[in-house]
Amino acid sequence: MNSKSAWRNWAKEKRAQLDSQQLSEALVSQLLNSSLLSKHQHILLYMAFGDEISLERLQQNVSENGPAKDFYLTRTNPKTSARAAYLSIHPLNSPLEKHRFGYIQPSAEAKLVEGEEISLALIPGLAFDKKGTRLGYGKGFYDGLLAKLPYILKVGITCEALLVDSLPKEPHDIAMDYLCTEKTCYPVEW
Repeated sequence: MNSKSAWRNWAKEKRAQLDSQQLSEALVSQLLNSSLLSKHQHILLYMAFGDEISLERLQQNVSENGPAKDFYLTRTNPKTSARAAYLSIHPLNSPLEKHRFGYIQPSAEAKLVEGEEISLALIPGLAFDKKGTRLGYGKGFYDGLLAKLPYILKVGITCEALLVDSLPKEPHDIAMDYLCTEKTCYPVEW
């Protein structure tokens, strides 16, 4: 497959066949057993949508069993006359609402966070390659956000079944520093 569109179709079909709850539990265990979380106080999460791997248990476990951490979520903001839609960052404990596409996100009234204090981002994707290339839904929201936060440690959240040798890459694509699957967390080599 050469086009991102073909890869997206493949990844959506493949992911629909997987047990997302079982993968979520295994992947959260991998993250909890890795040293990634212990080194970071301010962590950007995501709310799982559809059959994405959920990190909800991660935040609950860290809050109950470890030193306090500050967690954040993104919000998809509508187009403005000056630019296309973009992601903003808000505290996890913000009021939440359902986006028109069905996923949960912080409400428009949620406190805005600039993001300078965030040092670790756990990033969803349809698929990843072993060099850290992320295949998203094609809107470039995460690439735009991560380009503004070049110092942040970027961890792609995926499963072994959606980890491939190579994906098409464009100049604006932001590579991950680490990949975490249900089996392991490891640094990528570009």
